[in-house]
Amino acid sequence: MDPTTKAQALVGKYLARETDRVKWSDGERAPQQAFVSDLSGNAVDYYINGTAYFNALDAEIEALLTSKAKGRYLYLSAWWLGLAKLSADTEVQPLGEFGTTLVQNFPFLKDLTKAAKIGRDFPALTLPSGKLLARRLEDLYHSGADVRILAWVSPFAARFPIPQLGGIRLLNVQTLLSVAEMRSRFGEKGAGNVMVNLAAHPMGATHCKLVVAGDHKSTRAFTGGIDPVINRMDLSWHDLAVRVTGPSAAAIHRFFQQLWEENLKRPAESFVIDGLAIESRLKTAVEIPDPPEPPRGDGHGSYVQVLRTVPQMRFSASGPEWLYEKNSAIRALITAGAGFKKAPISFAPEGIFEFKVALEKAISRAEKYIFIADQAFSSQEIMGWINARLLAKPDLKVILLHGGDPADPPSGDLAEAVNNYLIPHVPPLLLGSSSGLDGLEFYGWTDTTVHCKVTIIDDVFCIVGSANAMRRSLYTDTELSVAILDATGTGVVRNLRRDLWAKYCGMSLPSEMTLISAPQTGYDDLLDIDKALSLWCSGWGGGLPPGTKLLPAIKGFSLPMAATTAYSQKLHDQQDADSRKTF
Repeated sequence: MDPTTKAQALVGKYLARETDRVKWSDGERAPQQAFVSDLSGNAVDYYINGTAYFNALDAEIEALLTSKAKGRYLYLSAWWLGLAKLSADTEVQPLGEFGTTLVQNFPFLKDLTKAAKIGRDFPALTLPSGKLLARRLEDLYHSGADVRILAWVSPFAARFPIPQLGGIRLLNVQTLLSVAEMRSRFGEKGAGNVMVNLAAHPMGATHCKLVVAGDHKSTRAFTGGIDPVINRMDLSWHDLAVRVTGPSAAAIHRFFQQLWEENLKRPAESFVIDGLAIESRLKTAVEIPDPPEPPRGDGHGSYVQVLRTVPQMRFSASGPEWLYEKNSAIRALITAGAGFKKAPISFAPEGIFEFKVALEKAISRAEKYIFIADQAFSSQEIMGWINARLLAKPDLKVILLHGGDPADPPSGDLAEAVNNYLIPHVPPLLLGSSSGLDGLEFYGWTDTTVHCKVTIIDDVFCIVGSANAMRRSLYTDTELSVAILDATGTGVVRNLRRDLWAKYCGMSLPSEMTLISAPQTGYDDLLDIDKALSLWCSGWGGGLPPGTKLLPAIKGFSLPMAATTAYSQKLHDQQDADSRKTF
């Protein structure tokens, strides 16, 4: 087959396109990259776990510091910004001085005004080089580069200790302290370059973790699951990020620009931490310049689509009952005045659900295998898509690797999604299978948070980014992922899959070795998918060298899954929310 024809066939098979549907519903649209000129020509690098990622980010900053190019810039967006130290004695005053004075006239509101200590210490992020990331960004700004920081905070969760919002308050407070820290480091002239992102759904977050960097000629963009927080380098934290260089990096730049300008339009809010008022936006904040004109893809390199999730905004007058069950008047006050009710995002009034559209199509086209590593698997839709493909393609192999975040509240969502949406009608397999089902293996990684949010299909397609296998990532959290298609034989998807699975076998990757040495036994063999599948089920091929096997902590589950916590539709709607519903 002609290479050009082969590439076009792979694009049509795996990547979402406008022609896939006759009619599209609100929010569901194909990603913007649709032609060879804006899909191709990208270089993709990947970084497994926090240390590799932060080394790459440090190297990016160093390259910008030493560059003589015009128009140098670095833009950073985070769900959790850990650039300043958080002390357990840090105190949050919910409504500020004005709100406290006002509420004194209404005794039934007094509980809302009580100051509270955060109760936990958290250090600032130190890079593997031993340097504070805050200092590196400060140096870059003072070198003349345009450095911008946009960090999400829930104006609701940051002020009020609502049980349903779990540990969001703690990370929001460290983010606010980091905003104040970076404004101080940048000085009066540059303080406006640091902004709090308030443009998110109150039942979700601006969850994307991205860095865009470059100059007047080039753009590079990082995205993945890794926030600039110290614990992302813990051995118990498994994560992944990618860097895209090429036309698709400019699309990520434009998304950051849209989020920044959205917050410029919105009213500023003030948060009071340890008596310090921290404004969400300063008057000196200005618009971001347009990205440099991207190079046109010529059909070579990796094909990359940028996948966004932006929520819809639908609210009742009083807000959901659980918000404050004791008194409807207080609930209405919180809904209207304390940051719960939000205006639609101006550049996406009906939402943008590109991640959902892309993932659904790719799963429906899988031929040989689907591999997903994630912390949740609570999306009933995603589990249903996989089930449909398993039943339609009996030879398909599906591997799901799970490792929950211990900070997440107990939930019956996982067992519900697996037992009632993933496994119905999948035939049994009595020999060689941990799950007991044909073509499907579900593994858990004991004492490890599998935070990497990656889907790999058929060794030619993958999605990496901030979006989880959760309903909120399809419709509610603001997310940024990329779909990567190896339409030209670069090997990047296959190599990523090999390196991830090598880590699951306890191998050190070549990039992690300090001395020149031969690859570890079995490393190169993992490139052969027919051999490598036997890692997960002995009945799926074979031929790996003896001793090449999964870490003992990675264990297969027998399905159906035991439910340790009862499923609650009410809690599911709170913890894994759907922005298409009215709150």
